[in-house]
Amino acid sequence: MRGVFRTGGVLVLTTVMILCSVWLVDAWGRGSPRPAATAGVEVPGEAPDVSVPGAPVAPAVGQMAADFTAVTTTGEVVTLSQWRGEPVWLVFEATWCTNCRAEAPDVEAAAQALAGKAQVVSVYVGEDLSTVQGFATRLGLTTPQIADSANQIATAYAVMGIPAHFFIDRDGVIRQITVGTMTRQAGVATVTALL
Repeated sequence: MRGVFRTGGVLVLTTVMILCSVWLVDAWGRGSPRPAATAGVEVPGEAPDVSVPGAPVAPAVGQMAADFTAVTTTGEVVTLSQWRGEPVWLVFEATWCTNCRAEAPDVEAAAQALAGKAQVVSVYVGEDLSTVQGFATRLGLTTPQIADSANQIATAYAVMGIPAHFFIDRDGVIRQITVGTMTRQAGVATVTALL
């Protein structure tokens, strides 16, 4: 019987500690006095941008897209700038990413719908060529597929989450950045707006 009371006491104590922690975090977020470790630090209404020396600067809408040269899974050497004059939908993904795998057929369908009007390019973050080749073959992907094994392209675009979509206009300017899955319809609509 003592074991039951001991276990119950531990559960009650743990619950109280969790509730107190949640209350403290909430109170701190609403502007209550800060702990001494951050006292005197300016904290505006929104979190400030963090700058790390030497870290890549994330591209922004309205900026030129970073050019790159890469080899596709079919052995073709491509550059982003070779598609200047037509919109480019640049997709960052990975074969192990569930959301990326789920949206791959939609991206392929969108690419087919946009054929001759825009270019869709898939970049696989941190993946080797044979893995990407196998994935592209299994799914029947026809657009340029690039294995970014050294993360050079992903670093140039400061990709922090996948799937990530960069919509680039005819002049090479980034017009929209979307992190998360996209449907065929949303992708086609976004690219069509760039035409």
